[in-house]
Amino acid sequence: MENYQIAVLTAVSGMTGGFLCFLLIMKFLPRLEKREYLSQRDEVLTEAQNQAETILSKAQKRAEEDESILSETLEASIMESQELLDSDEKEIAMQEQFYQQELRRIERSEQALQTRTEQNNQTDLQLQEASQKNTESRKQLTEALSRLSGYNADKMLLSMQSQLTEDRQLECQKVLKSLTEELNLSTRRKAQRILDRVHARYAPNFIWPKISNMIEITSEHALEELSAESCPLIEELSELSEASIKVLPHQHDGRPGGIIKLAGGYGIYREAARATLLEVANNPSAWRRARSLYQKHRAKLEDEALKLGHQAILQLNLKGIHPEIQKLVGALNWRTSYRQNQWHHTVEVAVLAGIIGSELGLNPEDAKRVGLLHDIGKALDYRIEGSHAVISGDYADRYGESRIICDTVMSHHADLLVETPLAYVLRAADTLSGARPGARVNLEEGYQIRLEAITEVVRSFQGITDLAIMNGGREVHIQVSHRRIKEHDLKGLAEAVARKIEEDVAYPGQIKVLVTRSFEASSVA
Repeated sequence: MENYQIAVLTAVSGMTGGFLCFLLIMKFLPRLEKREYLSQRDEVLTEAQNQAETILSKAQKRAEEDESILSETLEASIMESQELLDSDEKEIAMQEQFYQQELRRIERSEQALQTRTEQNNQTDLQLQEASQKNTESRKQLTEALSRLSGYNADKMLLSMQSQLTEDRQLECQKVLKSLTEELNLSTRRKAQRILDRVHARYAPNFIWPKISNMIEITSEHALEELSAESCPLIEELSELSEASIKVLPHQHDGRPGGIIKLAGGYGIYREAARATLLEVANNPSAWRRARSLYQKHRAKLEDEALKLGHQAILQLNLKGIHPEIQKLVGALNWRTSYRQNQWHHTVEVAVLAGIIGSELGLNPEDAKRVGLLHDIGKALDYRIEGSHAVISGDYADRYGESRIICDTVMSHHADLLVETPLAYVLRAADTLSGARPGARVNLEEGYQIRLEAITEVVRSFQGITDLAIMNGGREVHIQVSHRRIKEHDLKGLAEAVARKIEEDVAYPGQIKVLVTRSFEASSVA
């Protein structure tokens, strides 16, 4: 127990001593820290003052060095500027001296020029006097020669000038004629060589098909029904096909029945009507099926036309031809011109144009393209007014062909004047295809009949003094008397002639009528 008390007392005394020590430390610690802070502050201030003095000293030394360098640089710059000024002053002095010399030289030149001008003026006066004397002498000599010879000198001079001019013109005309003949001969030879090569490269292996537009009627009863004034079958098919359908009995051979003749209209529609009539014409009981049969044949023919157009494109190896153009090309299979199948003609013209174009160094694709497009208007000219060449060019333009292709197509019958190699290639190919033996039937005979009919129509009008039928019968040029036909009557006369040609002459395409009236006066001195 005593030990426990002793231990407690010892512990309490220890805690009391420790607490007292803590109180002493807490009392004197701030004083010690303050003293330490003051000591450190003094040391920092002292060190800062020392560093400031050091930096100030270095700055003063650097400023003194910079001042010394700037002073030296300024002195050097001043000396250099002084040297430049001295040099400029010397140069200015030299230039002033040079200008003074130039001024003196110019003054001397002006004096010399003035002197020369005065001399020239005197010389001009002398020349004028000499020229006057010369003119007077020439005049006197001319008068003396005229008196001695008995001829007028002025007239003789004019006559000599005229004679010399005529002689020189004659020489030039001879040379020009010789050159023209040589050029024409050379051109003909070259053209003949090209045509020979074209003929050697082109050898068609097809037989020209001949399309029939007539149907024979073997039944007298059917002929009687069809010949009636308002036959429903004929009227219906005429309306559907837009073709002219005529029923004609046999007149000379005494055979029973007759024929149905179809003409005009769109080739596919006309052929569909012919196929329909071929099925039902001799069987009146089947006439009620005519409309459905016509639609069936028409659809079949339109598909065939599209295939033929595509076949032509593949055969010619062309690209970018619009499907509508292909359809028109195929439709030409049921269109003829002087009995020539126009689909075969079109393909042949395209092939020939490509060969001729390659021989001349042109683009064969362009040449074949214009050949393919040149007659597509013939498939539409039954219902569109205008030349088939113009229609072809318009449709080619409508379906995206280039301007040069369209213009060339329009030019192949002179509806548009295009003077390009491609235009001449197309005309040559078209002519070769049409003029080839066997291509067209009775061409010359029909042409002469048409010309005679046109001439007879034109001559039936009063006041006609001259007539020229040009461009294969497509143009009629008429010259009228200025005494009998007045100027304001020309348009009416041209329209009257055109109407009478339409009524009395059978012809393909269009005929242009041109009436001219001229008045000429002459006199002799």
